[in-house]
Amino acid sequence: MHQRSRSELQRVSTQRITQDGVFLRSSGPQSRGSSHCSLCPVGGAPLWVCRMLLVLLLLPGAWSFLNEEQEELLVELHNHYRGQVSPSASAMLPLKWDPSLKLLAEGYAAKCIWNHNRELTDTGENLFAGTGSLDLREALEKWFLEHLHYDFNNHSCDEDKMCGHYTQMVWAGTHRVGCAFHLCSTMEGLGWERVSFLVCNYYPPGNYEDERPYVEGDWCSRCPENLLKCENNLCVAEEEEEEEEEDEDDPDDTQWGTFPPPPVTSDQGDVVVPPPVTSGVTTTISVDDPEVTPEPQTPPPLVHSTTEGEKNKAEEKKEEEEEMKTKKKDEERKESVEKAVKEIGSDIVRKNPKKPQQTSAGSTTSPSLLLASLTVLLALKL
Repeated sequence: MHQRSRSELQRVSTQRITQDGVFLRSSGPQSRGSSHCSLCPVGGAPLWVCRMLLVLLLLPGAWSFLNEEQEELLVELHNHYRGQVSPSASAMLPLKWDPSLKLLAEGYAAKCIWNHNRELTDTGENLFAGTGSLDLREALEKWFLEHLHYDFNNHSCDEDKMCGHYTQMVWAGTHRVGCAFHLCSTMEGLGWERVSFLVCNYYPPGNYEDERPYVEGDWCSRCPENLLKCENNLCVAEEEEEEEEEDEDDPDDTQWGTFPPPPVTSDQGDVVVPPPVTSGVTTTISVDDPEVTPEPQTPPPLVHSTTEGEKNKAEEKKEEEEEMKTKKKDEERKESVEKAVKEIGSDIVRKNPKKPQQTSAGSTTSPSLLLASLTVLLALKL
């Protein structure tokens, strides 16, 4: 099984650090579908073949053959080796994955050319090729082992050896990386078949002439002001964590009346903040219409209205109970009055059984009937 880095095939040793080291980024990543019309000329390949090629070009991952786990592994390995340099680095930045650099690497890896991309315009580049299955750990280890041939004090590389992959890998100012892998049936510049080709691009680039890859010193002793946390010998930022903790611990900072309505861009940033209190406030403040600003005061009336409704229901229940009691009392009074009238009438009949009836509109005995009617009226009024 053959496995070679770019340095082992082209003897550019010190020149890689000086002239050949600065690989510049092109004007933009190569477009995957820019030449898809020429894939299926009239009278050419069958239509299904063209469709298959287009699908392979457009499907994520079908171009570079690197999944998310492998991408994370590449970043992890880079940062691991960046924290293992000797002598120690005073301000080594961590690398983060950059999709645009990945696209750039994909476009060049698909060309299967064993040579550095001369069209790059402010981007570094490392190459690795092997005839066996791709082992990312082995590839990055080979790049890092070039430090055995590099003299940091003299900033020089041993004769007939290559150190450029190592110096780019541990260039302190580089903070972005994007890689791609392509399985080449043949490799231009090599006599191999079925070559596993790995391309990694870096931004900002390293390997500038007369510049060492980093400044020697105690680990993280010269970290930038915004990267004061030291993690695995790398200068790491902790602003995001601090901002989230401040937002959770200081809810007073998001009171409705403490600041005027911010512009829409700041609102969109605030909405992202996890605490629900801040998101609720920003949504109300983001509206430019001043008439909408009293909206934050709507929750208290809603809560108050619910309590008033409960009180009203309780009062209605009390009123209904009182009405039922009064109705019962009225019915009892009516019954008692009716009984009294009946008793009075029966007494009158008993006392005067033989008196003839009169033809007037009144009763047979006007005094007793008047008395009964008066009692009824008084009872009804009561």
